[in-house]
Amino acid sequence: MKRVRRLLAAIASLALTAALLALGTSQAAAAPATARPAPHGHGTCTPVPLGSGAPKGAAWPCSEVTSVPPASARALGPAPRDNGSDSDDPDSPDSLCDKQPNSTRLAYCITRPLRWTYYGPDNSVIGTAEGYLAIYSRLKSVTNANWREHVIVTLDRKSEKIPAVQMNLQSTCIGQCTASAPLIGTLTNPGDHLGGSIDYSSSVGQDSEALSRIHYHVELNILAPGVPLPTENNDWDGIQIRCDAKVSSSPGCIIPEHLANVTVRESLYHAAAVTYEWAQKNLQKFGSNNFGTAEHPLHRGSGGKKEADRKRGITCRSFPDHPSVPDDSCDEFPFAMSNEGGNPPSACVDILPQKVGGVWSVTVLHGDEATARCVRSHVTRVDNEGVGQRELSAAVNSDRILEGEAFQVIIKP
Repeated sequence: MKRVRRLLAAIASLALTAALLALGTSQAAAAPATARPAPHGHGTCTPVPLGSGAPKGAAWPCSEVTSVPPASARALGPAPRDNGSDSDDPDSPDSLCDKQPNSTRLAYCITRPLRWTYYGPDNSVIGTAEGYLAIYSRLKSVTNANWREHVIVTLDRKSEKIPAVQMNLQSTCIGQCTASAPLIGTLTNPGDHLGGSIDYSSSVGQDSEALSRIHYHVELNILAPGVPLPTENNDWDGIQIRCDAKVSSSPGCIIPEHLANVTVRESLYHAAAVTYEWAQKNLQKFGSNNFGTAEHPLHRGSGGKKEADRKRGITCRSFPDHPSVPDDSCDEFPFAMSNEGGNPPSACVDILPQKVGGVWSVTVLHGDEATARCVRSHVTRVDNEGVGQRELSAAVNSDRILEGEAFQVIIKP
């Protein structure tokens, strides 16, 4: 936890840090041919070249970039933002770094432990250094299908026989995006940390979308002294990014493996939020009608506001006002803006949410929830329209929900 806290503090101060410089690939001294087998199980190892300045007895400089379980081994379920606490920012480094899943729809953090080691000819340890690499990005912090990775490398421990270590990080795009220059940094003392950034840009065209995946290439060097010893490469594929120019007034990017979210708070939208929650909890007993859940998400419809208004008119046809609800309106669920919306009244159950003594209760006024696939609810117009005009439209833009794409409806206090 202390290491993560230090990483977070370093990320917060990146504007003041320029220790990681854009540079080309470092040049390592050529290693002479050798018949001696390299150590096994110690990462990538190369022979110590003559005249390198390595400590007495050192035969092999070895480096390791280890990892948490690979992405292919973890479930691609709802992102932390789907179930994080209200007080925490699910897209923050604190919520993502050193954790799994390590990404949300709008942010990611990749961490890798680093190790540099001198081994003797008998595989005895001559000297070691251990550090940490963190790569963090918040996709919505930069507009126009651009995003920035904040890179932090730390040196946690180091033997006296290793004067300094070096990390060279290069990323390339597989797909329709470009990355800025590589980063290289040198660490000398335990507790040192260096920060820098890598910028990405996607040239996605108007009304189109494009997928990209980032590929990372890391070289770890031991400086002995001041001369990089031979190193081998460490490579891995990172997060897949989807950029589009179909949503909002400017292009943007998200991580498509995570389900988009529409969050509706009861404290803001009252009976409307209670309506959606009731529908999800009660219609699920009768098949797959618990729409808006992770198991049965809604899908954004096509046709925009005009089509949503037409479908709302179908569902809310002949919906009577209720005397207990001021400025009563028909709030439909599934939403008319979704593919699942637009059900006829005969397919719906009519309900009346009411708050009595600080507790919400729902009365079924008409219809049979055992067969219903939709809900019509008595909700004040301000709450009904507030959900549509604020939460739904904001989520479409921020989570970049494309037409036909799935999204989840989350109810919070």
